This record gives sequence, C-alpha cells and structure tokens, in this order.
Amino acid sequence: MLFGERSLMEPGRPTLRRKACRKSQPVIVVLLCALLTGCIGATPLPKRTRTSTGTEVKNVDLTFIRPGETTRAEVKERLKLIDTGYEGDRFFLGRWSSSTWGAWAVLAGYTGAMANGGRVWKSGNLLVEFDEAGIVKRLEPFDDSRALHTLAPVAADTPLQLVAPLELPVKYWKIAGSQLVDGKVVLSASTFDFEELGDRKKRHKFSLPARDVVRLETPYTIRVPDPTYMSERLRCARDLKKIGGPRGKDLNLEVTMPQLVTLMSYVSQAGKPQTGAPAEPLQKQATKQIPGSGGEHRDPGWLFPEVANGGDVRLPGFKARPCR
Repeated sequence: MLFGERSLMEPGRPTLRRKACRKSQPVIVVLLCALLTGCIGATPLPKRTRTSTGTEVKNVDLTFIRPGETTRAEVKERLKLIDTGYEGDRFFLGRWSSSTWGAWAVLAGYTGAMANGGRVWKSGNLLVEFDEAGIVKRLEPFDDSRALHTLAPVAADTPLQLVAPLELPVKYWKIAGSQLVDGKVVLSASTFDFEELGDRKKRHKFSLPARDVVRLETPYTIRVPDPTYMSERLRCARDLKKIGGPRGKDLNLEVTMPQLVTLMSYVSQAGKPQTGAPAEPLQKQATKQIPGSGGEHRDPGWLFPEVANGGDVRLPGFKARPCR
C-alpha cells in the first residue's frame, strides 16, 4: 500500500461488505414478513377457581365474614375448600388460584402454522385473625408478593420447639424456573439440612449451621400460580455448591403456606439456643439486634418490621425483598 492511500479496512470508510449488508437489510425484512406472520391476544373467560383439594368452584365467597360477628367454626366450615391446613386458634389461612381470562398465540410460516393458548391463572390468599373468644377480628386477602409481610404475625405466633428435628417435604427448583423436583428440608436447633429426592445420579444434599440461614425472599422471576404451593427463596450465608448444594447462596423452593410460616419462624430463631421452655416472643427478641450489628439474619425486627412495631401488618413502605 502506497504512502498516502487509505485502506478499505480503515474505520473512516465503509467497506464493500458493510455496504452490501446495508443494501440487503430491507430485502431481508420483506422476506421475513412474507414467510412468517403471527399474532397474540387475550380474551375474557368465565371465572374458574381451583383449590388445593383439586376442586374447581366458580368463586370464593368472603362476603359472609364480618369482623366482630363471624365465628372461627363458621369460617372453617364455609372455607374448608381453600383451607391450607394451618393449625392454630388465632389465624385461618386460605389459598386458591383463579382465572378470568385466557391468552392465545398463532404463528404462521411458509410451510405451516402453530397455535397455542390456555387460561391465565393468578393465586389468591386469605388471612383471617380471631380474638380470644374465637370471633373474627380482621380479614386480609393478599397476593404472593405480600406473603412475607402479611404472614409475619402468624410466624410470630408460631414459635418452634425444635427438641426433635422437624421434616418438611418440599419442591425444589434444581434449575431455576425450568426443572422442579422433590426435596426434603430437615430443621433442627443447630443445623439446616436439605436433600434432593428422586433417582437422579447427581442429587443435591447439604447441611449447614442454623445461623447461616439468613432470610427468606419473594422471587419475581420464579413464580407458579399454584393453589397449594408458593414460590420462596431461602438465602444462605455461604456458597451452597461447596457443601453439596446448588450453585450460589440461594435455595429456590415451592412450599405450602403452613411450611412458609414454619420457615419464617425458623429463620427468626436460627442459631439461638433451644430449651424446653417456650420461645421468647419475637417482639422482645427484636430489641436485641439492629441492622449492621452482624446478626441481622437472626433479628425478627429486621426480618419482620411489623412484629417489632406491635404487630401492625399494615405498615406503609414495607416491601418483600426482591431476588438478587
């Protein structure tokens, strides 16, 4: 190349290949439009509701519940189809999935067409609180994104006595959002144990100190509108892969609502010495740790701010922790 000539490869001047690509772009667009077309849409449908028992009903009627009048027995009887099985005199917990519309998609190409569609489901939850006489004190419907916030007073009212290990059968996202398998969680005063079940050759199994169970989070990328199971993420203090678990510090679980309450109680008590005496109320425990003290994962005032503020679950500005 002579001194003073400009190479065709210099950035200042488009190459022949670049010019050819630019000229061909409109042609490519036209060909794609001619060979491939499609559309998506949504349409209203008659309302359907699924319950954890597998029963389908038209609707969940909550209009009969009147604070100060309705009894616990009436709530348990009339809402037995959505009863999650939580055992306690102070609260009733219900769950269901409902659908009022459907979505569809049609994709047509030069050689054929494909179509798919179905109902779009959304989960609903209900908390009913009773007074000492068994009369409804308040009721609060809530969605999954507010589960940790709304269930905080239930967890505070459900201290765990881990004299013997407690086993929870759960479902576990082995690959986030794509592979759901059965698993087993064993809670004890000193350790948190997880074991993946099934006949796979490589199954996750690990054990870590109870104090390394940091917190529960509400995932937004993994959420299944199921009438029984709720999607929750358990955050740990160490990389689980190094001890036989999945990559990273998170364990993505599908749990029932009573199991979620149990895990919330466990996280608040994790690493604390267990005795035969009743557990200390979470309201008192909340004064023992403050964020930044190094014990945040054991601080119920940090995990559940409403507990530390007298049990008001309607505090403004509180949001479930997003996934990381």
